Amino acid sequence: MSLTKKAYAAVSDTYERSLSDGVKKENGVFYTDLPLAEKMLRELALPPGAVVMDPCCGAGAFLYAAYRRGHRRLYGVDCDAKVIDQCRRHLPGIAFSVADSIGPQAGATLKTAGLCTQPDALIGNPPYVPLTGGTSLSGNVAFRQQVARCGSNLFVAALLRAFDLVQPGGIISYIVPKNLLHVAGYSELRRLILTQKTILSIVDLGAYFKNVRGEQIVLTLQNAPAPLGHGIRLKRLEENRFAPLCRIRQSSYTDEILLFDSAADRDVYRHLTSNFQTLGEQVQGMARGRSNSGKAVTGKNIRKFGYKDRALPQTGSRVFIQNIYSSESGVIAAFGGELEAAETVTVLSGTDPELCRYLLGLLHSRLCNLFLFKYCYNSSRLTMHADAKYLSKIPLPPMDRAGQSFREIVGLVSRLENGAYMSRAWMEDLERLHEAVYTAYGLTREQADEIDRAMMKVQSRRWFTDGRIEALQ
Repeated sequence: MSLTKKAYAAVSDTYERSLSDGVKKENGVFYTDLPLAEKMLRELALPPGAVVMDPCCGAGAFLYAAYRRGHRRLYGVDCDAKVIDQCRRHLPGIAFSVADSIGPQAGATLKTAGLCTQPDALIGNPPYVPLTGGTSLSGNVAFRQQVARCGSNLFVAALLRAFDLVQPGGIISYIVPKNLLHVAGYSELRRLILTQKTILSIVDLGAYFKNVRGEQIVLTLQNAPAPLGHGIRLKRLEENRFAPLCRIRQSSYTDEILLFDSAADRDVYRHLTSNFQTLGEQVQGMARGRSNSGKAVTGKNIRKFGYKDRALPQTGSRVFIQNIYSSESGVIAAFGGELEAAETVTVLSGTDPELCRYLLGLLHSRLCNLFLFKYCYNSSRLTMHADAKYLSKIPLPPMDRAGQSFREIVGLVSRLENGAYMSRAWMEDLERLHEAVYTAYGLTREQADEIDRAMMKVQSRRWFTDGRIEALQ
């Protein structure tokens, strides 16, 4: 193949630009660039004689990268006849076919591709688009029902079909939405993967694709159950490489698959989830505000421990939380008392002002923000919602009103409510609050420092005192 990398990229980019935004969105079509395809091929380290297929090949980036690595038994399939025609003209030496590789049974796809045996490996970036509205799925009733149970998305169907396309023990390496790892709608698919497949590695790509909502991962599986003690290699795309994070036993996951940075990170998670009840177990009332009144508090009215446009109420038993959560700012909440709340506010009902202030101290702490960011949102840098389904998972230390930690946290929150917002004294009280919360959760100095370092990577430095930044560097 004489086509240079620069020439191939130009051909692929030209074709992708020819597709309207509407067509790409409706069909979930967003092509993978060559650098990412090359990194995925290097990660797999397939033997030269392997039979490799991309069932949703688009402009053929993965197959072009595989050809340059010496692979010659390459097969591409796509339902877009125009892009397959382009591939045939520009990528000689690779077998391309026009077919729907997702809905029909695997045997039909393999026959169309000219294969008499199942491939050794599948690699690609299947389309992801909800199977609603104008998007439909072919295939038999049983397959469509399974897709509906597992998440009702085209990428879900592509992944399930891949298990039939590739040979037993073969490799599947697909770019898929990151929320597959933790969103409740994909629970059945996760359980299937965890119990019947071997997860070789997961690479966190972040928000890699422009104009694609959400973040992505590279999920690499072996089409066979995991051996006893198997560890999943967790990695992250950093500085143009797949940087290793840690290895976590597959058997330690039963549903949500969290992307831990290290063994120490996992140990903090275990400490928090094993020793404490959750916010949802201890505080029953948690819901979005409903008021349409012009006097109602909106999310943008709230600042940490107070309001931008009104004084704090003196009575009542509610906490108002800005519903839009940004990892840079963390939780933004204030005592709501008996005020009205708009839909952009999550309302948490306590029992009295003192308990509300204790909860406010915990929610604003770096520890609880780390728990939300890493263990509820799975380290997503995108703007999320501070909804009850996430907040309810936060672990809470015992609410012992006579205990030293409880009294110290409530006292510091009162100082933060009445102090000059963002002043030096206010910031020093906020730092004291973090330390009081670490004590309440029984964390060691080393664990507290690791949490602070982790939050410094994602949270704005404005929420750290100069002294704390210097101590951590």
